[in-house]
Amino acid sequence: MLPPPPHHVHSPRTFSPPVPHNRLKARLRDGIPVFGVWLTIPSPITARVLATQGFDWACIDMEHSPTNPSVMAEMVSAVASSGTCTPIVRVPSHSPEWFKWALDAGAHGIIVPMVNTRNEMERVKRLCKYPPEGSRSYGAFFAPQAFGIRGPAAMSEYSERANRDVMVIPQIESAEAVSNLPEILSVGGIDAIFVGPYDLQASMGIKPAEEHFDPRLLSALNSIVQTAEARHIPRGIYASSGSMARSKIQLGYTLLVAATDIGCLSASAAENLLRARGGESRQYR
Repeated sequence: MLPPPPHHVHSPRTFSPPVPHNRLKARLRDGIPVFGVWLTIPSPITARVLATQGFDWACIDMEHSPTNPSVMAEMVSAVASSGTCTPIVRVPSHSPEWFKWALDAGAHGIIVPMVNTRNEMERVKRLCKYPPEGSRSYGAFFAPQAFGIRGPAAMSEYSERANRDVMVIPQIESAEAVSNLPEILSVGGIDAIFVGPYDLQASMGIKPAEEHFDPRLLSALNSIVQTAEARHIPRGIYASSGSMARSKIQLGYTLLVAATDIGCLSASAAENLLRARGGESRQYR
C-alpha cells in the first residue's frame, strides 16, 4: 500500500484554514481608519445582521446596556461568524469576572471604562494577558472558535496567540485620566485608547453634548491626541453617526463608531414610515 499524502501525516489541525491575525489591530497599527457599530440591544440576531453590513468592528456594550454574560457570549459568536467584523466587548467595570467572561467568549478586544491612573491601567493589562505578561486564568474553551481556530490543539494555539492578538483599549473619559495620560500610556501593551466624550465633559463641569466648543474640552481632546500620537498609540472616539465619525478622522482618530444599533433601527423605521405616509424623505445622520 502506498503511504498517504504528506498532509495526511500531520495532526487534524492542519486541515483548518490558517488563522488570521487580528485584522483590526493590524489596520489601526497602519493608521487606517476603521468604522464600527455600537451594540446596546442584547440580541445576537441584531448583532449578526449589523456585523454583515460591512463594519470593521462591533462593540458589545455591557456598561450601558442590559446585556448579560450569556447573551454577550452569543453576540460575540454572532459577530465573529461574519468573518469580517471584529467583536469587541466593553466591560462594565474593572472587576475580574467581566474580563474573564468577555475574553473566554472570544472577544478580540476589550474596551475598559474609566481608566484614570497608571495603577488602574496595570491592573487592566494583567486581567487581559496570560502569564507571564498578566494574570489571566486559563479556561477559554470557546474563545478559539471566535478566532477561527479548530482542532485538538485549538486551546493551545489560542493561548499562544491571545497575548498578541487580543486588544487592550482603555477609555480616557475624565479630567483625571487626561492629566495622568502620560503615565497611563507608559504601561506597555496598550493597542489603542478610546475617548468617552460625554463623561469627559461631565467631569470637567461641561454639559455633555455631541459637539461642544468649550475651550477646556477642546484643549483636553487635543492633549489626548497629541500624547497618544507621540507614543504611536491609535486613538478612538465615540460618535453617534457616520458623518460625525468622518469628521473625527482629520482630528487624529482612527478607531471610530459609525453607527449604533438603536440609531439604525429608529432612523430606518422613521424613514420608512415617513415614505409610506407620502412625506418627503429626510436625510438621517
